[in-house]
Amino acid sequence: MDFPSLAIMRGRMSEDSSELDPLDSEAERPISWTRNLSVRLALLLSGALIPLGLIAVGQTVRLQNELLASNNLSLQALTAEFAQEEREIIKSAFAAAETLALTVPELTDDLASCRSLMSRFVDSVSEAYSFAGFLPIDGVMDCASADLVIDYSVNPDFPEWMRRPKREVRVNSYGPVSGTAVLVVSEPVFDRNETFIGNQIIHVPHDKIDQNFQVKLGDRPIDLVTISAEGDILSASGDRNTALERLPAKLSVKELTQLNPRRIETKNAAGQQRLFSIVPVLSNGFYVIGSWDPEGKHAPAGTGAISQLLLTPALFPILMWLVSLVLIYVALDRQVVRFLRLISLQMRQFAQSRTLPSPTASRFMPSELQVIEDQFLHMSEKLLRDEATLFDAMHDKDVLLKELHHRVKNNLQLISSIISMQIRRTRNGVTAAALKTVNRRVTSMATVHQTLYQASDLGRVQANDLLRDVIRPMIDLAPTTAPVPVIKMSLDPVVLYPDQAVPLALLAVEAVTNALKYLGTDTAGKRWVTVSLETLENEQVRFTIANSTSDSHEPEDEGTGLGSQLIRGFSRQLETSPTIDQDEESYRLSLTFDVVAFEPEDQPLTDIVGTS
Repeated sequence: MDFPSLAIMRGRMSEDSSELDPLDSEAERPISWTRNLSVRLALLLSGALIPLGLIAVGQTVRLQNELLASNNLSLQALTAEFAQEEREIIKSAFAAAETLALTVPELTDDLASCRSLMSRFVDSVSEAYSFAGFLPIDGVMDCASADLVIDYSVNPDFPEWMRRPKREVRVNSYGPVSGTAVLVVSEPVFDRNETFIGNQIIHVPHDKIDQNFQVKLGDRPIDLVTISAEGDILSASGDRNTALERLPAKLSVKELTQLNPRRIETKNAAGQQRLFSIVPVLSNGFYVIGSWDPEGKHAPAGTGAISQLLLTPALFPILMWLVSLVLIYVALDRQVVRFLRLISLQMRQFAQSRTLPSPTASRFMPSELQVIEDQFLHMSEKLLRDEATLFDAMHDKDVLLKELHHRVKNNLQLISSIISMQIRRTRNGVTAAALKTVNRRVTSMATVHQTLYQASDLGRVQANDLLRDVIRPMIDLAPTTAPVPVIKMSLDPVVLYPDQAVPLALLAVEAVTNALKYLGTDTAGKRWVTVSLETLENEQVRFTIANSTSDSHEPEDEGTGLGSQLIRGFSRQLETSPTIDQDEESYRLSLTFDVVAFEPEDQPLTDIVGTS
């Protein structure tokens, strides 16, 4: 909807549209996205989720601590379970050795029967034992499950071994029959007279114990190692060659087995942080050591950084916060900010083109924003009507003012014509000169009113053009006697209110009149008049008129001349006072005054300066 009487206003708005466009100011902001309403509200509302996130993290950490404690207990229980199984294996081996030890004394003289007994025993329990034999005190074992003779007497530890008739469990890294590491179970054998005659030997293969470990552990990240007090590896759930590397790095076997309580969290020889649990098997001579990674930092090789991140306690709160942030942002942007942008665009279009915007055709706009838009459209229409009325009134005022200035100019010209007629009829030279002076002043005022009604903006006067119009006719009347006077004008473009422009123009008329009246010849033999209007800093303007003088012409007394009185009166209207500088060659009158600003707020002088 357009209003025809707004044509003038639209022209002005189009000229200033580049200054009013808010998009340019927004584009200059380096981080304008931080001022986005959706971003700010999303951040503020998502901050409400922080306490919930902290609670979730705390509960998750507490759950993990409880899970860690549970895993510790599970590790201890599992280690104790495997220790119990090894204990049962060793006890079973001792029981079998004890049974054989009761029969062997009867078969010491019958080698074939003794060997047959050992072979039948091993064949019947081949899944548990790999070798059985009787080792006499002389060290030569010929009663064995295998068809071989083994001489133990060459072993340096054999005498000490025979000197201790008791049950023992030792580790042999190379079994004579199985060819692999075995657990050697030794049971002392006595004859009918309770005389020690040797040891019944049974070999338990390590592979069978290790395989039992692996089957029961499955994929659980737990490592089990059975070790003797001397540091010999009896069994291991993993590679036996690296079993020692999986044990604590800075603790000896003795220090490890003397721990109380029998658990410790430390690094193993491979540099991994592990939790260790130690359980004795038989009278603290053998120990099962279980270990696992309490924090999951040393997971299997297939676990990467992403998998580790997925296990962090803060993952769920972070995801919840991010999802909430996105949802809040989208909800605010779609339900509020989107419609605010549309209303803002309507306001920009109205400010730039002064046309009524079309209502937003959306069924989803919230009722509160719909009210704002309706009120804005109503206000825009009322503002256009008020502005149209105002501009019509201003146009009428301009027409009336121009007509007034035009009529005043015509009346002054009529008065000037009457005075000119009177001058031509006057025979008295003094009276004619006085009438000419009055006529000159009337003509100057007519010129001022002519300039005012010819101006496009009655509220602003191009002061440099006005001065040129009132001064040029007077310069044309300058005496042309030799030497011919040189007239120079230097007028900067300055825009003034009529309240300042009119007194300045009338003051210039009186000052130029005096300059031409008392024009003299300087020491160089030249006559000259200079008129200047220059802009200064701090919104000030300086007007100066200077002329050459000689000793034969003295300026009019400042206290008695009518011209001087008028100059002082016009200066008071400009809220300043004239300054006079005189020497042997020149007479200079200047005054400096403040330019009244055209806006309530301060603005630079360049804003009030036009083009000449």
